[in-house]
Amino acid sequence: MGSSVASRGERRLVGLMSGTSCDGVDAVVCALSGTHGVEGVIRARLLVHRHQAYEPAFSERLRVVGDARAPELARLHVELGRRFGAAAAGALAAAELGPDDVLAVASPGHTAVHLPPDGDDPGATLALGDGDVTAEASGCLVVCDMRARDRAAGGQGAPLVPYADACLLRDPSATRAALNLGGIANVTLVPPAGPPVAFDAGPANMLLDGALRRATGGALRFDEGGALGLRGTVDEAWVRGALAADAYLTLPPPKSTGRERYGEAFLEAHWHALSRLSVEDLAATLAAHAVDAVLLGLERWAPSRPDSLVVSGGGAANACLMTRLAARLAPVQVSSSDDALGVPAGAREALAFALLADATLAGAAGNVPSVTGAARGVRLGKLCLPARAGLQLPGMD
Repeated sequence: MGSSVASRGERRLVGLMSGTSCDGVDAVVCALSGTHGVEGVIRARLLVHRHQAYEPAFSERLRVVGDARAPELARLHVELGRRFGAAAAGALAAAELGPDDVLAVASPGHTAVHLPPDGDDPGATLALGDGDVTAEASGCLVVCDMRARDRAAGGQGAPLVPYADACLLRDPSATRAALNLGGIANVTLVPPAGPPVAFDAGPANMLLDGALRRATGGALRFDEGGALGLRGTVDEAWVRGALAADAYLTLPPPKSTGRERYGEAFLEAHWHALSRLSVEDLAATLAAHAVDAVLLGLERWAPSRPDSLVVSGGGAANACLMTRLAARLAPVQVSSSDDALGVPAGAREALAFALLADATLAGAAGNVPSVTGAARGVRLGKLCLPARAGLQLPGMD
């Protein structure tokens, strides 16, 4: 990640995140201070967090985007750009700020396709959400398409959040870990010194939500609060068998994954066994599968068990997931980012991308090569300019 970059005083940014759960866009307005770099420490104040849910029909378009033809991809690219711009403008209004009051909007885009390297195939990642449309709609400078630069440097373009985790969670006396339970489970371990260890651990809400939609004909889209799972019984034999048969879980980092592996194709391959379960048992079983995949990853690839684990993402609100996670990891202290950091669980990734955009504008690399597999640290994203006159671009030495 390079040496530390000098502090520039407090700066305000908007961060956006539309994740693989395809449920909506999170927008934050934050104030950052401190220095970037491998030993840098960033302090963050969250000013506003807003979640704008996608309507079910739009969510479905995003879930099947991997099979979309070019006209649909083009329409989604523009429509997501508009939605991201509206989300940024709404967050600024809620913070009683205007475009001139923030440095930039961080818009990583919605990942439509993520193909990690496979043998001689270098893979590819496509993120939708036209940054110029977002800039026009928000009136702000936009740092967008943040995964592409890491891919160009030989990385997988994911996970990128570990850089932010290292800046925000560093404790010189303890190893702290962060777990995001979104569509995919991503884990980061931040040691007292040096780069973080991080990887995509496996499926989380993507598999659970997909199974509930499939089992109920779309009547249920997720297990609200984990209530179904808490009433169910885990099919431990299926969990053990599914984990043992999953080649992805045996891959060493750097590694990343997505809907291409853990979407409908995975469900179809296992549906004969899963369809026999009640809805409650199905929710309990797939929550257990998500947790145990994380634990396998920690056992295999973490240099040591963390002293504490901070959980964010939609899964942090699922009591079934959180209960099993705490029991399996004991005596590690497991808490939500709401409790541990004062940051709502749904806001953490949007906050992280705001920090990554800040690094770019400070001239600092925002990827962690040992995490993504990139040949070197690089500044992330593309700049899209708003229409307003007199905009002064931040210095990028």
